[in-house]
Amino acid sequence: MKLAFDSESITDESTGTSIGLRDTTEAPTRTIADLVQHVGFLKNRTRVLVADSNDVHHSADELHAESLDQLLRTTTAQHAREPLAEMLEGLSDSGFSWREIARLAGVSVPAVRKWRQGESASGENRHRIARVTAFCEIVGEQYLIDDVASWLETPFHTEAPVTGLDLLTNDRFDLAMRLAGDDGVDPESILEQFEPDWRERYATSVEVFVAPDGQPGLRLREGDS
Repeated sequence: MKLAFDSESITDESTGTSIGLRDTTEAPTRTIADLVQHVGFLKNRTRVLVADSNDVHHSADELHAESLDQLLRTTTAQHAREPLAEMLEGLSDSGFSWREIARLAGVSVPAVRKWRQGESASGENRHRIARVTAFCEIVGEQYLIDDVASWLETPFHTEAPVTGLDLLTNDRFDLAMRLAGDDGVDPESILEQFEPDWRERYATSVEVFVAPDGQPGLRLREGDS
């Protein structure tokens, strides 16, 4: 018996019998219209998935913010039971100046000095000191910020002299907490909520740029002379 081979079959040359190796029936060809419809379906499905993902992310952000707000309230209530002078010394030991503590409490430096000497404070002032103390404790423990006072003194955007202290002084603990806890937070989004007109207020002809050596530098913006 002599066999002949090709890519589709084996043939016995003596008998002419052919054994097929594979099905050579052609699959139906998908038309351009079918492809367009399929791609459209995939795009619509992608939109739905993205929308669902955004909803879940937004819900998670809201839940996280609510939990942090509750933690701040309960921790503030705990510290409010402590002697006022003890809270003040704790803030001072954490790196806050007496001027900064007075600013956060909304009073003068002499008023803080009297508190340190044992004079009583109003319930509102005690609450403010307790709240700042609670905030420093939370961001130190939850977000591992070692020098909270120094971090709060540092402007968080290169084009505006706004600091975390400004946020706390204006009772925007929520924004300061986001700034501390969200590594991916955009500082501009914080500024937009705190001072919507910050671009106009802090407009300057000088901008910060990265020099060829990798170091930050200053230069005039384009169009300024």
